[in-house]
Amino acid sequence: MVPDPGSRTPMNTKTNVSGVFTRRGLWHTAVASLTRAGIANAKQESLWMLEEILGLSRVELYAEPDRPVPSSDAQRFSRAVQRRADGEPLQYVLGSQEFRGLVFTVRPGVLIPRPETELLVEEAVLHAGSYPHPLILDVGTGSGCLAVSLAHELPTATVLATDRSPCAIAVARENAVRHGVAPRVKFSVGDLVTHLSSDGLTGKVAVLVANLPYIREDEWKALPRDVREFEPKLALDGGPDGLLYHRRLLQDAQRMMKAGGVVILEVGVGQARLLCEERPWSEAYRLHRIRIDGQGVERMVCLERQG
Repeated sequence: MVPDPGSRTPMNTKTNVSGVFTRRGLWHTAVASLTRAGIANAKQESLWMLEEILGLSRVELYAEPDRPVPSSDAQRFSRAVQRRADGEPLQYVLGSQEFRGLVFTVRPGVLIPRPETELLVEEAVLHAGSYPHPLILDVGTGSGCLAVSLAHELPTATVLATDRSPCAIAVARENAVRHGVAPRVKFSVGDLVTHLSSDGLTGKVAVLVANLPYIREDEWKALPRDVREFEPKLALDGGPDGLLYHRRLLQDAQRMMKAGGVVILEVGVGQARLLCEERPWSEAYRLHRIRIDGQGVERMVCLERQG
């Protein structure tokens, strides 16, 4: 496998005349398939898929590379490799993605968590920590990565999480259960926060976080194929300038926010300044700060609700 790139094992899932599937044989076949498909990190991705499908550690795979693999597992592995070779994101194939040190279930129909979104958790923890029992609202929760991470890191917090997609809410619920925070995270299906108008939230939300769709119309065709063709457009398309939902949310959330509470938003390239400069809601919010991600992009906008 990876430690033995010079192996002369044939590019076939079977490594001997008896037709036995072996770990090494499956790995070589996967590397060949992904390489032909243009996957840049074919060797490592093949190893990750082998670990996931067989339920084995890296040490176990390296220790016995020629151990036979049951036919049913070999077939499952072959299907996974084909999905990846067809361009489907590795996270969907594996069914998981790490975020903020936690492993989240993901599947088609739910946006894959990105590292830059962790900025929103960092900022939210800083602000929520000043409240003994903060109420946090996560709008557009997707996989639940923000809501679950915040509940995990803030044990006295209650989190409300909403999304337009019933599929996303179902996955987010699974993740809340997976990480032991389900009793403190309440989920609902709805458009931004309009469906929460009768929930008695006026002036109660200390922190609102939102990773809303922010891809501009003119950016859509330039997106990587695995994003454009496989991830949900509902979670990506932010309208003409990418800020359609941000504007609506800032308007609709005003009544819910505590005086001094914060709204923390993820945005795309060039959108932070645009959002702050137009500020038709300047009487309701003041800019607390903008944070830059690891690629140097102004990725997060934090606005404070004025009293």
